Amino acid sequence: MRTVHRFTATAALACAAALGLTGCFASGPFADLSGSEVADKSVDALRGAASLTVSGKVWDEGKPLELNMAVSKTGDCRGTIAGQEGSFELIRNSEFVFIKADEPFYRSQMKDLPKAEADEAVKLLAGHWLKSKASDADSKELASLCDLDELLKEFDDSKGAEKGKVTSVDGQKALTLTTKTTEGTETLLVATEGKPYLLKAGVTGKEPAEVSFTGIDKPVQAEVPAGEDVIDADQLG
Repeated sequence: MRTVHRFTATAALACAAALGLTGCFASGPFADLSGSEVADKSVDALRGAASLTVSGKVWDEGKPLELNMAVSKTGDCRGTIAGQEGSFELIRNSEFVFIKADEPFYRSQMKDLPKAEADEAVKLLAGHWLKSKASDADSKELASLCDLDELLKEFDDSKGAEKGKVTSVDGQKALTLTTKTTEGTETLLVATEGKPYLLKAGVTGKEPAEVSFTGIDKPVQAEVPAGEDVIDADQLG
């Protein structure tokens, strides 16, 4: 009996030393992967999706924004972004970008214009679809909101992620991963059944944010507007 106990204790110590107390008796979802490896796997899974919807609250240049963007690998997308300086709806396909913004948004973009000129432009544009070519310089900047890879770059650095409890996101079981950063704690929730998609991500701190990933592989409704409600940017001169 002593021999058996001694062998068991020796094996346990060797295992702990070799695998940092995590490998020999690992259990639960993704037992054979570290937290960082699970995080990387979840982002790779999203990148493999044909389309998805990202929604939630983020920060841009120190200002909070709410977004809801359905994007596809083909570049089609449709969504809305709202912040302290107004809101706009965006539709993009392979040829054109359409943006419909409210008055506060245009006012914020025209602060340096003379009042009369700004008033005239706002009256013309606010509440209407402004159409421009997807290849235009200004359109390319907006188009980055429709780039799936660009949207997911924020989650590429998962070094130090630690596994936590299994919870649920909209009825889906998900493993909690946390990473301590100088700005706060980042939390990722990864699906444990089916493909290991990243379902939700959040960060605490001075600029707290939280986004969800839904609508995976669902078609993006990017039908373009037409008619009198559309203003062609090329016609404005």
